[in-house]
Amino acid sequence: MTLLLFGMLVYVFLRQMLVSEIDTSIAGRAKKVVQSITIIGPFDFPLQQIILPDIDVFASPNTYLQVIDAHGVLKASSHNLGRQAFPLGASTMKKASQGNAFYETVYSGEQPLRIYNLPLILGGKFIGVLQVGQSLVAIETPLSRLRFILFTGSGVTVVLAGTLGWLLARTALRPIDEITKTASAIQEAHDLNRRIKYDGPGDELARLAETINAMLERLNFAYQKLDQSYRSQKRFLADASHELRTPLTIIRGNIELLQQMGDAEPEIRTEALADISEESRRMSWLVEDLLSLARADAGQKMSEELVSLRELLADVIHRAEKLAGPVNLEATNIFVSEDNYVYGNKEYLAKLILILLDNAFKYTEPGGSVLLKTELADKEACIAVIDTGTGIAEENLEQIFERFYRIDQSRGSRGTGLGLSIARWIAEQHDARIEVKSTLGQGSEFTVRLPLHENIKN
Repeated sequence: MTLLLFGMLVYVFLRQMLVSEIDTSIAGRAKKVVQSITIIGPFDFPLQQIILPDIDVFASPNTYLQVIDAHGVLKASSHNLGRQAFPLGASTMKKASQGNAFYETVYSGEQPLRIYNLPLILGGKFIGVLQVGQSLVAIETPLSRLRFILFTGSGVTVVLAGTLGWLLARTALRPIDEITKTASAIQEAHDLNRRIKYDGPGDELARLAETINAMLERLNFAYQKLDQSYRSQKRFLADASHELRTPLTIIRGNIELLQQMGDAEPEIRTEALADISEESRRMSWLVEDLLSLARADAGQKMSEELVSLRELLADVIHRAEKLAGPVNLEATNIFVSEDNYVYGNKEYLAKLILILLDNAFKYTEPGGSVLLKTELADKEACIAVIDTGTGIAEENLEQIFERFYRIDQSRGSRGTGLGLSIARWIAEQHDARIEVKSTLGQGSEFTVRLPLHENIKN
């Protein structure tokens, strides 16, 4: 369409320009003829004669002259017209009688003529019209050839451009086809480790390939995390089932024993009740851990208030003494926190420190020691739990806070791998962080860094 419109504009513009040049030429010729025309006798006398000037046939081979009187009768014509005359219509004489010169295009046979009509006025009276014409064959022939060239050339150009465009489109779209095939193969094979290879320039296709590869990377990472979480959940369900089944079996066995024995053996009865109490406590801890994780997953926000560090640590030590068992518990600098406060939930903060202490007690041999130490630095309260236990291997340090993770995966190991996950969640809720240093076989040090509240309570 663009080529067609351009060709039409070129053709119309060129034809108009050529016709305009002819119009200028015959109008100038008409003015010169009027100045050189000779009239013999009165114009209305039938035998009067009009003598036209000679035309240079070599200079103007296609220019013709003729004079028509007011009655439409031919009075004179140029020699090159011979016995022929311009076609004359009623509208021509009507326009000429109005005294205005004008152009018109007529056909003599199949030959187009451009005619300039110049009214002849004598004594204020219209006596005739001078017609100067020129054949348009000289311009129609090249214009016809131009039409052929334009339309044929446009057609050929369209075919060539279409073919070239199709080839270029195939070349340009081939990488997209490869990307589509690779993406389909990844989808069918469920192979998120595969990536799209693109060796072209850094254009839009390169950015598309990079974007898809980045998306696949994120999907693969999310899938791996989901798979890991699924495996951890399965492992947790198995461990939790085992942990719940053992105390339930002990409790049920002791209850059956008590039902059968009655009050016959007071000592056995007392021992059975103690076992029931201990196993019930273990189950309560496990259920409480599960509820804490459920709250964390639900995004529950805990209530917060100003908490005195001194009161918090005193409460923690009081509770920890009951958990220490054969392990020695020591506390230093707990009163350095006097008149210092943090903003948070007292119960959860106590739970955080107790989790760290309980882990230290579990992995410290009888007779070993656990130290609870407090320091103030850079507007932070640093609460450290240092034990002389088994320690943690360096390759396990990054995993110990993962949910359901336990260094010792055997069924007989203590705990369910939930404590440190809960501790990290509590720390995050209080804008705190937990740092770990450990040496295998020598012990571990867990440090909680809590931000101090700026307002000091009086």
